[in-house]
Amino acid sequence: MKAIVKIFAAAVVAVLCAVSCGDRHTPYRPTDTSGTNPGGGNNPGGNTTVKAKLMSNWKIQYKGREDYIEENGSVSRVEHFYVEAPGATYFLFRTINPDVFQENYGTDVLKFFKDEQGYLEEDAKNYNEKVTDYLFTSDKTDLLFDRIRHGDWKAFLIGFDTKGKITGEYATINFTSREDYPTDAFNRWLGLWTISGQDPDGKLVSYDIEIVSCEANYSYIVYDWETGESIDPDTGTSMNGQDDWFETFFEPSNGNMYFMSQYIQTYKENNVTYDQFFFGNFLVNGHIVIDGQRIDNGEYIIPEENLDIAAAIMTDLDNQRAEVSGCAIRAYMTDTDQVGYETQFTSMQYFADNGEELLKFNLNVPQFPLTMVKTANATSSAHAIARKPAAIKDVESKQALRHHTQLRDVQRKDTHKTQHAVARRAEGTVR
Repeated sequence: MKAIVKIFAAAVVAVLCAVSCGDRHTPYRPTDTSGTNPGGGNNPGGNTTVKAKLMSNWKIQYKGREDYIEENGSVSRVEHFYVEAPGATYFLFRTINPDVFQENYGTDVLKFFKDEQGYLEEDAKNYNEKVTDYLFTSDKTDLLFDRIRHGDWKAFLIGFDTKGKITGEYATINFTSREDYPTDAFNRWLGLWTISGQDPDGKLVSYDIEIVSCEANYSYIVYDWETGESIDPDTGTSMNGQDDWFETFFEPSNGNMYFMSQYIQTYKENNVTYDQFFFGNFLVNGHIVIDGQRIDNGEYIIPEENLDIAAAIMTDLDNQRAEVSGCAIRAYMTDTDQVGYETQFTSMQYFADNGEELLKFNLNVPQFPLTMVKTANATSSAHAIARKPAAIKDVESKQALRHHTQLRDVQRKDTHKTQHAVARRAEGTVR
């Protein structure tokens, strides 16, 4: 049973977050920009009755993973696709895990297309743009995407009309992405570590964590966070190291490991459904007034996924010690705030959301900076590495099919600079 510490929502305000943490590259990259120009095609009126139509003259080719030179000169691994969609007014490209697709859609491709249309409509509304701003029109286009996990995938070209509605026209392929060979820089984070820091009261808090490879040269799985003797038996919860785990991400350009906010899982307890997350906190020091609204000092939570919370940097040549520091963040505390509150994350932890309240599992979590000391290079037998692919697939399915492939396209927003979130005051300690 998971004991949960409540957080009283003393203040709930809209927040726009800008996050920066060292040399993390931006999530989109330029490609053939001819694919973003308006073009001619069929179904310009947006018919109300849509039927799925597999287009025999549309083409998708997976050309494999390759290196891409970033603007700062660093090298990133990207996925290369070549697509053709002759006659299309607009089209969208998406990839998805085939098991996730089967679980959520079966053979109903139209439902998948409609969901993708809905996601684009939501994005367009949030950013005051048009759905067609996110689509392509070029008959022949090379596309570069953020690297995807190794394994089997499905890719789709999805036809859209001038109003940003699906036409039902599509093409699809199944393909396999191969895992890279791990570098020494990636492997140095693997093993057993003790990570520690002081809680808000100045008491030492430490966890004996295990870091295993999830995707070579890309991501890790961290087990046993918020476990061990530091957990307060009266007000806290020792998390289940087997079920409660999160991913960290490797940055090849600098060799650092980054902690990011993310969805963990959905579970049910006492007839209540909880969505579990890993989020970052920041402090407001003193009272601030924004647009006439007083923001009290204290700890605030940023319940937004895919934000860089902290960076882990090796501090010795033997790769046995590291320091974890919070990433910078600019929090826009009201809807009309144009300046924002510039600060940095001060801690990170597990949260649960029951649809009404955001809940903590533990209050005495370590504050940045944290110290990491390696206790063993080899991983233990406590966590079976064989369960990772199934576990990752399960998380992807439970994420309600959030976008799985991020296009490296300068026309899209940099999500590290334009994230919308809700801040809640972390105050109160009741079970």
